[in-house]
Amino acid sequence: MEDARHSVLMEFLTDNTDMKKAAQSGLKQGMVAGGAAFAGAVLLGPVGGLIGGVAGSVAGFLTSDQYDGVVLAAVRLESGRRDRLVKEVASVLVGAGAKMRSIEDAGAFREALLRYADQDAVRDGIWRACVNSASQ
Repeated sequence: MEDARHSVLMEFLTDNTDMKKAAQSGLKQGMVAGGAAFAGAVLLGPVGGLIGGVAGSVAGFLTSDQYDGVVLAAVRLESGRRDRLVKEVASVLVGAGAKMRSIEDAGAFREALLRYADQDAVRDGIWRACVNSASQ
């Protein structure tokens, strides 16, 4: 059962547009863009901030890791860690309002992911669970 729900979770993480957006707006890109904008503003004022922000955004994009790194790591998890990940994601869904017995099979798990993924807290919780499982 955990294998089926894990497959559903991996499909969701790779196909869901909101999850991709969350991954694409990573800290690294923001730090590069913000740092460059700050440096430009300090050196040249508002125009420098604009130029630095644009240059920093381009540099952040060019130097960023692929957004699906956590997804790929989650796909490659061994059985025990994969089971913990699925249980943690199920816990996030239950916290958002899903009933545990209603997400026990893969189809219902998929429906719950799709239903609750529009909530920021759910998306954040799912990413946090994936990052935690990939880093353990």
